[in-house]
Amino acid sequence: MKKALLAGLALTAVALGISMPAVAATTARMSLDVQEGNPKHIAATRFADAVSDATKGAVKIRIFPNSLLGAESESAEGIRLGSIQMGIITSSVFTTWVPQVQVLDLPFLFRDDQHAVAANAVLTKALSESFREKGFHLLGFSVNGARQLMSKDPIVTPADAAGKKMRVIQSPIHVALWKAVSANPVPIPAPEVYNAMQTGVVDFFDNTATNYLTFRFYEVAPHYTKLSHIYAMGAWVVSEPWWQKLTADQQAAIEKAAHDAQADIVPLQAKQDEEALAKTVAQGATIHEVKDKAAWRELMKPVWAEFTPKIPGSDTLIPAIEAVK
Repeated sequence: MKKALLAGLALTAVALGISMPAVAATTARMSLDVQEGNPKHIAATRFADAVSDATKGAVKIRIFPNSLLGAESESAEGIRLGSIQMGIITSSVFTTWVPQVQVLDLPFLFRDDQHAVAANAVLTKALSESFREKGFHLLGFSVNGARQLMSKDPIVTPADAAGKKMRVIQSPIHVALWKAVSANPVPIPAPEVYNAMQTGVVDFFDNTATNYLTFRFYEVAPHYTKLSHIYAMGAWVVSEPWWQKLTADQQAAIEKAAHDAQADIVPLQAKQDEEALAKTVAQGATIHEVKDKAAWRELMKPVWAEFTPKIPGSDTLIPAIEAVK
């Protein structure tokens, strides 16, 4: 009876030229700070495609790379307020709202790439509620690569960094850890790094291997040093008000797609990092290896002593991360 009634209404609407309402669809704007072709952009594209497929087009995600929607801090604020629906934002940006994420910026927290990847589940479970309380739905974390040094002159030992101006992200821990090695930290937004190096505002900075190529940093910082002192963790976040408008099935589809994309990014990142460095060498860059990191670790130890007592929940979160195999 119900099907017959609906069919009759549809036929009547067609006869009268009235449009029937379609199934509700929604489009999300996703902010990225990287260029097309970057592993983070590729992972986000796979994520968007998977969400569209799983929801039969009911949820579409438009990706805005190159900081088109603003720098990471601006995008995070937009997501919190709902003017932007989602993004992959460097975890350090969230310290104002979720101070627990500061643990991820402690120097030499992660043993290696595998450890950083495996910590995703622990981090997501521990931090989801804190993100939600500030207006973000946390979909998990991806490893955007280990931070390496990029400089005008070779920097291999802490003594090489002493007295030099270091561009840092806007995080108290990053400022403190470079002060610990006697460098002069200068907080500068990511889109301004190239110009800051070119004009001599700073002498060196840290970033990931792929960004070294895609942002052409090798042009202004011809020396690259593999230190891996901090892993750049990307928080996959969604605006909580927008999230609550979705159906349970749509939410489940997004969470699964995000989890799969976060796993995809790891081998993709490793392959592109290797290829990226080879291309920068061909352009004149010099790659340096830090064979013994003991001196760096020792000088940065006071950062742990200074900040862990100030980070909420660090007494349980850090051991949980360290216990991940």
